[in-house]
Amino acid sequence: LVANNPKWIASALKSAAWKSQKVIKSGIQSGAPGGQAYAPMMPDKMRRALDIALGNTGKTRYPPMGRLQRAVGYDSSRANQGSVTVGWLSHSAVYLGSKQQEGFSTEVTDKLRRAFAAAGIKLSADKNQLHTASRPTFPPVLPDVSAVAAQAMQDKLLSYIMGNTQRSAASSGRTYKVYR
Repeated sequence: LVANNPKWIASALKSAAWKSQKVIKSGIQSGAPGGQAYAPMMPDKMRRALDIALGNTGKTRYPPMGRLQRAVGYDSSRANQGSVTVGWLSHSAVYLGSKQQEGFSTEVTDKLRRAFAAAGIKLSADKNQLHTASRPTFPPVLPDVSAVAAQAMQDKLLSYIMGNTQRSAASSGRTYKVYR
């Protein structure tokens, strides 16, 4: 029955991808995707002081991974061929997300040292680099995504087999593209 209705498979794949992206986004928002907590961030007070010293307004809250949570989505353009991809939605998100997932070091320049001093944060004279610990996002959440996607596919296909002929229409004409 499913083999004779390829639209069912495409629709179920889109539903699974939507639910998968929600799991990833909620993992990023919680600061512990897949139950594995991110490395500790700079405290908000300290970060705000540094922001103000660098000439920015200084926000009241700094979410984990910044706005990268919004940069997770899915590409359903190949759903009719049986493939839907979930991931980063832009080249810059791939760059920043990969950098965060792998960890990185930043060279301490004179300008950066002055900004830290203006914020009331003392860096030792021999400090040449600031190290940011890795914050894996996709690997820890992959088991949860697999389980949610499989269950969503199964539920959606069973509903079609049981007589549900309605498939939700896209609320937007926008088609996202996922980058690697």
